[in-house]
Amino acid sequence: MNTNSITTGDKTAVDLREQMHGLVDEYFSAAFPAREFRPGISAVPVSGRVFDADELRHLLDATLDFWLTTGRFAAEFERKFAELFGVRTAILVNSGSSANLLALACLTSERLGERQLRPGDELITVAAGFPTTVNPAIQHGLVPVFLDVQIPTYNIDASQLESALSDRTKAVMVAHTLGNPFDLDAVTGFCQRHNLWLIEDTCDAVGATYRGRPVGAFGDLATTSFYPAHQITMGEGGCVLTNRPILKTLLESFRDWGRDCWCEPGKDNTCGKRFDWQLGALPHGYDHKYTYSHIGYNLKATDMQAAVGVAQLKNCPASSKPGGRIFGRCTRAWATLKNTSYCRRRRRIPTRAGSASRSPCGPRPRLLATT
Repeated sequence: MNTNSITTGDKTAVDLREQMHGLVDEYFSAAFPAREFRPGISAVPVSGRVFDADELRHLLDATLDFWLTTGRFAAEFERKFAELFGVRTAILVNSGSSANLLALACLTSERLGERQLRPGDELITVAAGFPTTVNPAIQHGLVPVFLDVQIPTYNIDASQLESALSDRTKAVMVAHTLGNPFDLDAVTGFCQRHNLWLIEDTCDAVGATYRGRPVGAFGDLATTSFYPAHQITMGEGGCVLTNRPILKTLLESFRDWGRDCWCEPGKDNTCGKRFDWQLGALPHGYDHKYTYSHIGYNLKATDMQAAVGVAQLKNCPASSKPGGRIFGRCTRAWATLKNTSYCRRRRRIPTRAGSASRSPCGPRPRLLATT
């Protein structure tokens, strides 16, 4: 639609949109004023959304477009988010849990040949973690093999990996717990030696790095979440990351009902042969856009969610800095307390270029328990 050609009186749709943008700025100042913090009185939430008028403007734009499913903002977010991680592909979905489901589901495709995950295959994960890291394996008939975690990071104890291996082991799916990168040297080395799939659950760790590279860029697949408690938010939302073209095709298929066609929503015949395919036992020329090669889902996010996500990208990696300052203040305060245990600053892992591993919001306390 050409919004420049639509008029209301002397104003075009573009004029009215700009007028509403100005009102959004006024509304944000009135509806979300800065609140005075009063030590000992004001509540301190453990997490929460961080936003300004820019998020509201983006949300307004998506609403006025009235393109209700995945659209231009989703495409923009996927491109920029992939660039942030230095990977080829980011596939936007409606939640982090859906991202985990999609990442695991795409590995069950027959197109992967001998590496296809089948019922009865084993997947190594941890016993102490979030349920939707494990649920997809159970839903697809896999056998989760639970390993213990290490305290105080609560990440996988990589020393147990070899003992967990069997002739049915096909994959490893573990999270960077609370933003702390797990031992990627040990885990990626194990997966490479035994030709296993690695899914990094990065839902808590957007912005964390390991040897100078973003976590989420090491595995065959990685997942993220945009729930309000995480580094950036869409309210609900998630993403699957990969560098592999075959996995990109499978992710899109499983996300979009199992469809074999790769046309964007609202488009068709991008392959130039929509009615000229011969697929399986279907008649030659059967409509490719309505051919389904997998038992898939509809896990797409709305463009309104994606619009908020595009605005939120300005918080990466800026959101890393306040957490580091908070950690330092807490460490100094807790050091004066007796009979208190807490996680000290993480051991730094030097890279070949001299950088280090860090969590997305600086090293954060993991255990605070009085005895």
